[in-house]
Amino acid sequence: MMSTNNIKVKIINQLEDNYSYIVHSDFNKSAVVVDPADARPIIENIKKNKLSLTGIIITHHHSDHTSGINDLIKFQSVDVFSPDQKIKGTSKVIKENDLIKFDFIEFTVLSTPGHTLDHLVYYNNKHKILFSGDTLFRFGCGRVFEGTYEQMSKSLQKLEQLNDEIKVYCGHEYTLHNLKFLQSIFCDYDLLKKTENNINEHLIKYGTTMPFILGDEKKINPFLSLKSEHYSNFMIKKDFNLQKMFKYLRDLRNGY
Repeated sequence: MMSTNNIKVKIINQLEDNYSYIVHSDFNKSAVVVDPADARPIIENIKKNKLSLTGIIITHHHSDHTSGINDLIKFQSVDVFSPDQKIKGTSKVIKENDLIKFDFIEFTVLSTPGHTLDHLVYYNNKHKILFSGDTLFRFGCGRVFEGTYEQMSKSLQKLEQLNDEIKVYCGHEYTLHNLKFLQSIFCDYDLLKKTENNINEHLIKYGTTMPFILGDEKKINPFLSLKSEHYSNFMIKKDFNLQKMFKYLRDLRNGY
């Protein structure tokens, strides 16, 4: 469990490789749930820690991020903040730059279309936390299902502008697979080799690679930032601009 100035984030494993999160305050025992797929372990954790559910926030409409909503609001009737009224259980539809205020924390909303057209992410600059759903993964990004590559690339550029100290909590445990993919393309990039050992040690110790630091990700994730000299040289050799580079990598990742 990660603590940030009395705000804690509990990582809840969901389905095969999904994550939901319980954001809570030990001071007043209020809690907000992010992207529930399976309500059962979430409810168990809320009861165990004597928390009071005060809201649910949703990043996008895919069922592996929403299927636990109904059971949660049966357990405790709270507002569900989502990008689309069609998401069952939604009581508050939100959009870019909205501010969602709870009694212990607030979140700024960013629109990040690409994976889906309705995709949102939520961040709090004071406590340095970001819930990126399926837009940004460690060493990768979400598959482009509904949007365009240009939309996804621009969405990631928004995240690149955020504070380097932000801790990122994403929607799936794809970290090691994403890293292996990057190593298959950039096989002589020493930073990728060094990172693998740290990732494996972290997985053994904690069973998860969440959260990760946004500033670190900007140095190593070519979907998020191409400022690394290694990636810049690769682009020059391929005669790629930013959009061509993004499409090239994403197409390769789709088949990896």
